[in-house]
Order: sequence, then structure tokens, then C-alpha cells
Amino acid sequence: MSLDSKSLSPLKIGALKIPHRLILAPMCGITHKAFRRICKEQGAGLVMNQMVSARALVMGDKKSKAMLSYDESERPVGLQVFGNNPDDLEEAARIIQDTGIDLIDLNMGCPAKKIVDDGGGSALLNQFSLVRKIFERMRKVLKIPFTVKMRAGWDDRCYQAFDVAKLAEECGLNGVTLHARTRAQGYSGQADWGLIKKMKQELTIPVIGNGDVETYDDAYRMMEETGCDAVMTGRGASETPWIFKNFVDQHSWKPDRGELKNLILRQYDYFFELFGTESGIKQMRKHLCLYSKGLPGGAEFRNQVVRMDDWTLLSQTIQNFFQ
Repeated sequence: MSLDSKSLSPLKIGALKIPHRLILAPMCGITHKAFRRICKEQGAGLVMNQMVSARALVMGDKKSKAMLSYDESERPVGLQVFGNNPDDLEEAARIIQDTGIDLIDLNMGCPAKKIVDDGGGSALLNQFSLVRKIFERMRKVLKIPFTVKMRAGWDDRCYQAFDVAKLAEECGLNGVTLHARTRAQGYSGQADWGLIKKMKQELTIPVIGNGDVETYDDAYRMMEETGCDAVMTGRGASETPWIFKNFVDQHSWKPDRGELKNLILRQYDYFFELFGTESGIKQMRKHLCLYSKGLPGGAEFRNQVVRMDDWTLLSQTIQNFFQ
């Protein structure tokens, strides 16, 4: 099978069939329902929800439970959970599965200090026996596909991800995503795609590559260089959600100003529906600023809109700029 035909062929993760091999990565504060809908409209193969605390779900936290919401148009859709307590994660897996979600992913990659200091995210890379318990307990209750997303290691002195990935396969997980940076790197430096290639050679379950995929060319190049089964993009999608359309169409395309205006206004509608007008305007600012990068007059436009809280004025400014 050629690279192009493999990239655009369906991928099976457990019993779940994903239409092609480019996936939206879970990102805190970004991959909520409103933004996922935009990525799905642009052709994302699988969209992932932002990570949710297992402990908060078990405690009945309303904000966390609200984060489990998704639209039927998003399918296939997955949700990522984080924590370090096997009891919490087992119960959270039940709660999430009961929503009808298509896939559950365990976060073992987040390098944020708050998460790591609490023993979650990439801190789990240092807790092999604990991870075994978590994998076994979650797998026991889950009938839907179960995956794990991890960093390559705590730092460049030890790449724990390979032992954890083999354990995941042994415990019956359905796939592994490797962000090819260490916890110590954070989001700096360059992802080592050679680690993804090595992991693919060692596992029989699907391996999804992640790290420095900002264009559709990057996605194809990662698959070619590493042999991974699929590619996950985070920052690339947050800046240019049409990366998925580029991937499916196999050519570089960017919406013109009129098309971009329509996408932005539709995204505002989704944000208002989810967050309300006042909060939706604030939540959209980062996306609006990203979408205007590189356009003539973009700096002046961004300087104006980040100060606007009135939708009538803001919408007219958007209409005028993207005319």
C-alpha cells in the first residue's frame, strides 16, 4: 500500500473505525465541543476532547461533567482522562463510557507543573507498577477502545515510554500515542521522530505519532519516516484547522478572506452556544488572532479586536477586515 493510500485509508483502533489517519490532539482550553465541531467540518478523522480529571468526575464536579458533552456530528470522538488513583480512574472510565463516547485515552504526557506535582500526566512514567494497576482496572470496565498518550520519557536520561507502551499492549490497550518529546522539554526543542519509528517497530497495536506536525506535509512526512499508523496534530490544528482538509485533499489550501470570515463567524456561533456571548468572545480571541496572522493589516486588526467586548462592534470589524 502506498503512503498516500495508507494515509487516507480507514484506521481501526479496537472496534472503532476512523476514516483516515490525521487526528485532532486533546488540548486544554482548546478542544472543547465548539472547536472540535470546526475541526470535524474541516475533515478531522478523529477528534479528541480536552483532558478531564478522573477525581473531579468521581466527586460529581459539574464543570467537569459538562466537559463530557459532545455533538453526534463529531463522531468518531474520543475523550482523555487524567489522574493517578486506580479507583478514581476505574470509576471515571465507567462514567465516561456511559456517555456513549467512542474512545477513552489516558493522559501520561502532560508536563504542566500542577498536573505533574499531583502525580498525573507525565509523572506516571515514573510509576510502572502503578500504571499496570491503572491499565488493568480501566481495561476491566471498558468495552470501548482504550488508548494511552505519553511523552517519550521524564528526561533524556531515560525513555520510559517504551516499557510503558509494551505494558499497554500486554494489558490489552488498543493503541499508543507518542509525543516524541520528554517531560523536561515541555513544548520546546524538536520532537525526535526516531523514537516514534522505534516504538512502531516494537509494538503490534497501532502507534500514533505526535510532535511538530504543523502542516499536512509534516503529517505525511511523519508517516513516511516513522511508519506510524496515524498522526496527531495539536498546535497545527489550533492555528489552521483546515490542515485536515489539506490532508484529505493532498494539497496545500488556505481559505481566502471571504471563506475565512465565514469560518470565523460560524465558529463564533458554536462558541456562543457553548459559553454564552460574553465568555465566547473572550474564548475566541486567541483563534481570531491566529487566523489573521500574515494578512495585510493583521497587526492593527488584532490590536483592535482584543479590546472589544461588544458583539455588534466586533462582528462589524470582522466583516470589514475579512471582506
